Amino acid sequence: MSEGHIDARFSVFIILFEGMLILFYGLFSKYVPPEVVEADSATFEATEVEHYYPMFQDVHVMIFVGFGFLMTFVKRYGFSAVGLNFIVAALSVQWGIMTVGFFHQSMEEGDYHKLELGIPDLIAGDFAAGACLISLGAILGKTSPFQTVVMVFFELIFYAINEAIGVQELKAIDMGGSMYIHTFGAYFGLAVSMIITPKEVRQEKPALEGSVYHSDIFAMIGTLFLWMYWPSFNGALAPASSQHRVVINTVLSITSSCIMGFGASAFLRHGHKFDMVDIQNATLAGGVAVGSSSDLVIEPWGAMLIGATAGTWSVIGYVYIGPFLYKTIGLHDTCGVHNLHGMPGIIGGLSGVVSSSLADETEYGESIWIVFPARKPEDLGGEGRTASEQASFQLATLAVSIGIGIVGGLITGTILNLPFCQKPEKIFNDSEFWETPAEGTPGSDTEKGHHEMKQM
Repeated sequence: MSEGHIDARFSVFIILFEGMLILFYGLFSKYVPPEVVEADSATFEATEVEHYYPMFQDVHVMIFVGFGFLMTFVKRYGFSAVGLNFIVAALSVQWGIMTVGFFHQSMEEGDYHKLELGIPDLIAGDFAAGACLISLGAILGKTSPFQTVVMVFFELIFYAINEAIGVQELKAIDMGGSMYIHTFGAYFGLAVSMIITPKEVRQEKPALEGSVYHSDIFAMIGTLFLWMYWPSFNGALAPASSQHRVVINTVLSITSSCIMGFGASAFLRHGHKFDMVDIQNATLAGGVAVGSSSDLVIEPWGAMLIGATAGTWSVIGYVYIGPFLYKTIGLHDTCGVHNLHGMPGIIGGLSGVVSSSLADETEYGESIWIVFPARKPEDLGGEGRTASEQASFQLATLAVSIGIGIVGGLITGTILNLPFCQKPEKIFNDSEFWETPAEGTPGSDTEKGHHEMKQM
């Protein structure tokens, strides 16, 4: 018999959670009206599905394949990496759509109404899932399935509050989610990790936390999926007038982070050899960092500079900053989300501050009001902000994202540490919560492995 098991509380919580979501969707949602999604034959406009669905599918692959395989580097935790990624992402899509819609309406004037669901809402759900998966990376291997799904429930409440404040109140621009998704998700997860990480893990890293040759190859599959589809992640919700800039800026930035990631790894690592953890992660940092300014006129060289900076800084994080934080304050970050999402997210937020301060009508024309709605004159429904005022609101949004992420993570981590939450007895080990082929006893079906069992 396998050691350990999943407590019944997990199944009860999942059933109640999904039951609540079915009820909420029944009471508070409906399809978007047909006239909104149908094409205008007179102007040859694309339908909503034609415009949004291709990039939505790209983002969907990133969430369910890219993030999942990126976390399979832990040598005895591959089932949990892709499995928990699967359930966390599925729950997050449904719960994220509902929480984001609710808090957006809460900060709008007027009566509440049913959410009108379209393809953009599915993309927003994937973005919410992205934040939760980033947080999962910080605590990977240290929580039970029950603790993990409880974290999703609370995190998306804080996520939606932060996003609604940034979009509705501060009217900050963050097209690729450098602040709302990456920075928030990273510091939320790190705060949770500070609370729930066992004392022995703070003092010495467990042997099972490391990788082996084949687990690093699987993780590299996740890296490549994320790397290829990142332009879609940043540009999925961009208006037609700026979507081309998003794609160009993201490709130039993420290729620069790839180039500099390899260069910095070879230069900074012991023995001057590439380290797989750098190549799996720092190569993606440009996609994170360019997110906030991806739809802005930052010029091709600017996008490349942002990516090169993020890729280099990410490697510095893995080589020096991560180990320093672990030794000094006991911050254990399984996947290094601080180096891939936290610091590059801050770089992205600051890049958005600079880009916003330099934006003027000469470069954007009338589309500047589409990119920066708050800069529209007051008599036209805007706030009449100047470029410097918009930049100050961008900076405030970055600070709010970090603050809500940390506070929300500390609160959630405290909840996850309460007695009612099942805690893992073995960390970084699939065998406690999964049937694994190596666990079978002589003569038992589990000895044959799952593939042979399915053929019987």
